[in-house]
Amino acid sequence: MNINLAALYYQYRNSTDEGAAMELFKKKFPPTVDMAVEKILVDLSHRDRTKIANMDESDLTIFHQSYGIFIKNEFRLWGNTPLLNSCCEISGRKSVNPDQASFIILKELQRRIQKTNVLKVVK
Repeated sequence: MNINLAALYYQYRNSTDEGAAMELFKKKFPPTVDMAVEKILVDLSHRDRTKIANMDESDLTIFHQSYGIFIKNEFRLWGNTPLLNSCCEISGRKSVNPDQASFIILKELQRRIQKTNVLKVVK
């Protein structure tokens, strides 16, 4: 998921259809946790879903140290105020920083996988 910001900005600025431009922008930088989770799920293999679903809290925290960087960069959490606000709503906090937001998204991803799929690790 490589995003060329200059090209995206150019498409947005030169679009005659403002609604279509906004949809393109939302697709690249989801404004809600639900949309971010959906975007991640599209690219996850069954094996990866199984691993995430079966992580305990400490494993998820360790996994977040690397995957959280991807989430922060992919969704531009340092400047995606709508997504940060959505993370606040889900967590019940007044504010969150990008690191906290990426963990909230990861926890929601795990919850969604566990809710929609019964997955067991097979050795």
